[in-house]
Amino acid sequence: MKIICSIGPNIKNESDLDGFVKAGMNSMRLNFSHADYPMAESRIKYIRNKYPYIEIVQDLQGNKLRVSNYFKGQIKVKTGEFVTFCSEEYFRRIKNFKGREVFVPIALEMDFKALLSADKFLMKDATMEFEIIEKQQDRIKTKVVRGGIIRGEKGINAPGMDRSSAKLTSKDKRDIKFGIKNKVDVICLSYASNKEIVEELAEYIKELAKEDSEYRMPKIWAKIECMDGVKNINEILKSVDGIMLGRGDLSSEVDVIEIPQIEEKIISTMKEMKQELIIATFILESMRMSTIPSIAEVEAIAHFTKSQVDGIMLAGEVGVGRNPLTVISTAKAIIERYESCQR
Repeated sequence: MKIICSIGPNIKNESDLDGFVKAGMNSMRLNFSHADYPMAESRIKYIRNKYPYIEIVQDLQGNKLRVSNYFKGQIKVKTGEFVTFCSEEYFRRIKNFKGREVFVPIALEMDFKALLSADKFLMKDATMEFEIIEKQQDRIKTKVVRGGIIRGEKGINAPGMDRSSAKLTSKDKRDIKFGIKNKVDVICLSYASNKEIVEELAEYIKELAKEDSEYRMPKIWAKIECMDGVKNINEILKSVDGIMLGRGDLSSEVDVIEIPQIEEKIISTMKEMKQELIIATFILESMRMSTIPSIAEVEAIAHFTKSQVDGIMLAGEVGVGRNPLTVISTAKAIIERYESCQR
């Protein structure tokens, strides 16, 4: 089973990657929601030269909603206050607004109308919640249910939004060009909602690769982290080499109680398929601060191993957690223990 490790602030220099590999990492994930090109290129070159067998996964941002960079500074909002989420265009028009109401522009390459079907807004892994009370074509007024800090680039979830018109974003296209140039092994599209967007990704990669006769096409994975992706998974599977189930954002898009059922449905569906299945995020989350996993986490990894899932993806627990090497070696020990039970 693959152990995919997210490369974050815990990797301060290339030699830190040695520790990840020795602990059990056999696939390196670069998150292009945050990666900068010089650093990503440096990490890729180091792994390519020293550990050519390590798979390199480029995880594209996809159509993830974020607070626009037009929103400067930060603001704390409290329960009962009002916040209006709006289009960037609307925000530019009212940028000199002096009233007390808080306006938050959303970075979105789809028409803002796609958000009008949303049920609510969530931020920070659903610890912040905004109840929708009024909708207009370019803005949505909400009441704060659970507050927190709002700042530019902070992720937003809008369960129920219409993703049918989603296309590759301009950022994703720039990042794909970087990935092709650096010959990544896998390109993973976040928020894959239907077959059309993964087909667009495949065609775009083919177009970029035409000039290099020796170029080997990367594998294409679809990251399933919204209900549209779950509903359309059978069609999506026809156009990809694998699925990454992103439980972190998915838990903000659906009731968390539904996650195990969705997980089992996808595992069952893919047992009959040749494509890879990766289970991502909240794998060993308790080990961000601890050196010991919870019993529930051990049981989950054992279950994935017995179900012949192809890999797990470790995110914050290795990217920013206190004990990344212990997390990786723990994951490896659990997998090896339960793989041996299969023999």
